[in-house]
Amino acid sequence: MRVGVFYHQDFAERGYITLRHRVKPAYDALCKQEYARRLKFFEPSISQLHHDLLNQTHTERHIETVKAEGFHEVALLSAAGVVSAAEMLATDQLDSAFCFVGTAGHHAGRNYSWGFCYYNDVAMAVLRLKQLGVNKILILDMDPHSGDGTRDLIALDPNIIHINFFADEDYSYQDKKLNNYGILLDNATDKVFLQALDEYLPKAAGVEFIIVIFGHDSHCEDYGDFYLTVNGYREFTRRMKSFSDTRPLLYVLSGGSQPQIAAQAIPAVIESLL
Repeated sequence: MRVGVFYHQDFAERGYITLRHRVKPAYDALCKQEYARRLKFFEPSISQLHHDLLNQTHTERHIETVKAEGFHEVALLSAAGVVSAAEMLATDQLDSAFCFVGTAGHHAGRNYSWGFCYYNDVAMAVLRLKQLGVNKILILDMDPHSGDGTRDLIALDPNIIHINFFADEDYSYQDKKLNNYGILLDNATDKVFLQALDEYLPKAAGVEFIIVIFGHDSHCEDYGDFYLTVNGYREFTRRMKSFSDTRPLLYVLSGGSQPQIAAQAIPAVIESLL
């Protein structure tokens, strides 16, 4: 399997304070693994394409707000990595990929953001995939906080299937016409989470491209209200890999603050992609 890892040191040095301290420990732990020699490593950079996608995704007012808060460059660099990974997957240069980030994205809507998120990296990647002729896409969000920003940006496109597992509040919704599914799994264990995964994945049987928003704040020792384990992440990724079959599979890092959890969880996920 051709597995790509997208990383930039700025994610650890300039990322949002709650998120950045986990980045380098996780990356260093990954690089120490024997299987790391089988991975392909990429350092993202920002191009005019990424500025264009940003302007199509968010309002000028929102972009100016992010600039004023000092996170424009690292947030756009994070999104650039996700877009670049999506491009390489869509053009058959990789089979799967994992993107580190300095800021998260799934709470970033067209004209707002919160919760350590600034620019919606996944929504920008979806725009790029559409430009490349990829139309039917699954976004599976397993960060335990509802991906309201992603839903704000893609909810009206029935070709984007949004399966969102969360634990923060009861925002459960089922929109079969527009393929938006919000599933409350408060205090979910590995068993409960994997059962829900098996129930909802068949709704995305016909997709061409699969994106997973991966937050290790879902770990039982991190700050979310899931109670998942590293073994649960391994099994989750094995099932996602099996479901994807020959289709591109892109993992995008989201929430999580504990360096010791990141240093276990992220290498475990990436190893399971091989």
